[in-house]
Amino acid sequence: MRIFRDKINFFLIIIIILCASLLLFGGALLTGYATHGSTPSNVSVSRYIAISFGTGLSQGIQFGTVSFLPATNVNASHNYDGLLNSTTYMIFVSNDSNSDVDFCIKANHGLQDPSLDVIGLGNETYSAYNKTNITYPRLASKISMTTSYVKAQSNIAIGNSSYWRFWLDIPASQPAGNYNNTVSFEGILPQGSC
Repeated sequence: MRIFRDKINFFLIIIIILCASLLLFGGALLTGYATHGSTPSNVSVSRYIAISFGTGLSQGIQFGTVSFLPATNVNASHNYDGLLNSTTYMIFVSNDSNSDVDFCIKANHGLQDPSLDVIGLGNETYSAYNKTNITYPRLASKISMTTSYVKAQSNIAIGNSSYWRFWLDIPASQPAGNYNNTVSFEGILPQGSC
């Protein structure tokens, strides 16, 4: 009986080892039918703008030397120096952009000299347009600078430019001096706020 019991125990041990082996290694031997599934794929592309100043604007807005006062509508140096009297004050909307651009403008303060004499900010004016020639941007459409950004141009398309002209009025009593300020431009997404 003991031999029989040993044979049964041996047989049971073999079955346990065989089952354990199948559990551990059997998955690699088993094959099944192919199945399929699907999952969504998505991306959000942000609106992106890239702008750069043209040569005239990169050189600054220069009104030169004014010898006689009062002076009205003094032209900035690059207002009419382009081909056929066009302006070379321009901002390019790069082909790298994926959106049209609106432009905003402001000045930090009126033109000021080292003695703190000021040419009032309302005397520095600009006009912007989406093309340029001897007529555009128009003096008749000029707007006074402010110290807060204001929208000056809308929907300048990718690969196109915004064109600008600048003028200065100097009152008769203005003290002699070298006057400066900083004019800033901001490109924003269309229908955005400055």
